[in-house]
Amino acid sequence: MNYCIMSNFRKFEVTGATKAEALSNVKEYFALNEDGNVKGDATQAYKFAKKKAQEAGKAWTKSDDNAFFNDYLTKKKAIAGEAYVITVESAVADTRERPYAITDVKNEKGKRKYKTIYQLTDKATGAVVGSVDTTKADAKNLAKKLIIDGFHGELECRYTHQVVEGEPVAFYAKYTPSKSSKVGVYIVFGIEKD
Repeated sequence: MNYCIMSNFRKFEVTGATKAEALSNVKEYFALNEDGNVKGDATQAYKFAKKKAQEAGKAWTKSDDNAFFNDYLTKKKAIAGEAYVITVESAVADTRERPYAITDVKNEKGKRKYKTIYQLTDKATGAVVGSVDTTKADAKNLAKKLIIDGFHGELECRYTHQVVEGEPVAFYAKYTPSKSSKVGVYIVFGIEKD
């Protein structure tokens, strides 16, 4: 079988919780329609080609993949930006109404006692860069020291109430999808947009 992969041909294996999420990973290479999908679906044609090879007693190889991609794009008269998708494994969406688990933390360290803390944060990123539990003047001195030591952004000092005695954690929360949900795997191939 003679084939020649076009110079602007691209192929990706993408994953996602939904097909649209997976295909969003290739939007910089291919034009997606308003539904977030590619030009077409080549899954059935791909499966048929593999089945035909298997019936002929031939093992499917990477070269067969390349020949299939080339033939399919040629047959569809694909232009720049057009791509097709092959579903390797379909995504199964999370169907839980409440996809989370919350675990309360029991306070076994005695009554909580709070203290005002002056917390310095980088205004651009929100990252905490320092804190003091004494006075506002000490917080200003810490800000001056941070800037002298090399901090070149803008600091924000916030009053926070923090637990100094007792259990500081109230609860933990985490995402827990339904057991049947799974990430989909897709092969996207086509001609890269200009």
